[in-house]
Amino acid sequence: MNNWAITTSKSRGKHNLGLSEDAQRLANELKIPEIARDNKGIGKLIEQYALDILLVEEENSLVAHWQDGQSFNYHPGMSVPRIKHIKDGDSDMLVDVLGIASGDRVLDCTMGMASDAVTISFALGPEGSITALESSPVIYAVTGYGLKHWNWQQESKAMRQAMGRIVPICCKYETYLQELREKEEPQYDVIYFDPMFERPIMESSGIASLRKAADYAPLTQEILELAGTLCCKRVVVKHREGTLKHLHFDKIEGGKYSTLSYGILNAK
Repeated sequence: MNNWAITTSKSRGKHNLGLSEDAQRLANELKIPEIARDNKGIGKLIEQYALDILLVEEENSLVAHWQDGQSFNYHPGMSVPRIKHIKDGDSDMLVDVLGIASGDRVLDCTMGMASDAVTISFALGPEGSITALESSPVIYAVTGYGLKHWNWQQESKAMRQAMGRIVPICCKYETYLQELREKEEPQYDVIYFDPMFERPIMESSGIASLRKAADYAPLTQEILELAGTLCCKRVVVKHREGTLKHLHFDKIEGGKYSTLSYGILNAK
C-alpha cells in the first residue's frame, strides 16, 4: 500500500475535533495513521509527511488527495438516473441480465464507486441483500464512507436506503471466492464482475483520479468457473467489445447499440 494518512477538514481541525466515529473505524480497520490538521493545507501536509495519498474527512464525504494534486470523492454517478428510470417503470439492462428477484443475494466482486451496486440494491428491495468487494483500500474507504453519508436532498429516501443496505468488504475477490468454497451451501444467487477497463471510452476527471488506485488484475477463466460453482443462478461479467475474448460464457447479451455487453455463465 502507498504511504497514506487520514486527517480532518480544516473546520474540524480548527475546533480541535478529531475524526468522526465512522472515519475512525475506517482508519482502524485499514491501519491508516491519523495526523493532526493544525489548520494546514492539503499540499503542505502531504509534503510534510511525505505522503502519496491523504484522506480528508469533509462534511458527508471522505476525499482522497494524491501527491500530484488530483483527488476524488464519492458520487453515486449513473445510479441516480438509472434508479429514476426504474421507478418510472423503465427497464435497466444490468438488472435484467442479472435476472434478480426480490429477496435474492448478490455478490458484486468489483465495487468501485458502487454505481452498479446501488442500482442492484434498489432493484432487490429491502428483502434482498448485496455484498460488494473492493480490493483497493483507497477506493473502499472513499466509497464505503460515501455510501453511509451521501445525503443530497435530490436523492429519494428509497435510494439512500438502497445505499445503506450494501455491505462493503475490502478484499480481493479471488481470496473471498476461495473462502466461499468452504461453505456447504451457496451463499449467493448471483455473482457479478465489472473489471476495470484499461482504456476507457471517456471519463470525468474524478474517475481518472480513481483509476490511479484501481486494481487491473485480469479476470481469469478459472475464477469465472469457480464463481459459477458458488452461486445458485448465474455469474455476470460486464465487458467492452474485445476486452474479454479470453473468457468463455454460456451466452452474451447486449452490445447491439452499445460497446458494453454482459457475459453470462450459468451456475454449475
